[in-house]
Amino acid sequence: MAQFRHKLNGTFLYALGQMVKRYGRFQVNGSECLQQAATSGKPLILTAWHGMTMMLVGLLTNRLDTDNIVLLMPNDWRGESLKIFATKMGATPFPMDLEDTASVGVARQLISLVQTVKQGKNCYITPDGPHGPAYVAKPGVAFIAQKARALILPLGAYARHGYRLPRWDTYVTPYPFSRISVQVGEPIEVPPKVDLTAVTDKLTNILHRVTAQARANYYERQQ
Repeated sequence: MAQFRHKLNGTFLYALGQMVKRYGRFQVNGSECLQQAATSGKPLILTAWHGMTMMLVGLLTNRLDTDNIVLLMPNDWRGESLKIFATKMGATPFPMDLEDTASVGVARQLISLVQTVKQGKNCYITPDGPHGPAYVAKPGVAFIAQKARALILPLGAYARHGYRLPRWDTYVTPYPFSRISVQVGEPIEVPPKVDLTAVTDKLTNILHRVTAQARANYYERQQ
């Protein structure tokens, strides 16, 4: 019964993603940053706040090779549904214990993820996931980028018309035919010897900035 429920939930998420991709009207600013990152020869860590994931599905599937994207997800009941969602999208699910970050098992999973990205896979990570606090980046993104020699690509999104889940991340699913404003920030390179706390703080600030810019772009176009 549980397996059937996960399959049903994952298929439902995939259907929502396809609806957003097909019927969303995307307004993308900062395409040159995406192009710069995509032609850098380095793997990318695409990152945005957790609640914006569904708004970005169209960008990820239309502008990038989905087969080359790894989706980081919790290794629990939520991850079971997300694995179905990722697989149907053509992406590679990477379930990981995001609770007990000090365990040996998690360290091995992290090393495996770093190696996967280092070999050329792009990775999508929500730095405030999987359960918050909202809009506070955790240090994992900076660490993975540094060890895998990957570029961090910050993304922001906004849609006025959509269903907003009443939970910690205000997860947004845009209504069909809604306009979705996406702002792509400049790629962030993480040198081998740098304070990762400073990088995480920088990423937090940039994510706030691109999120605010995506909202501003949406309303600016309406005027």
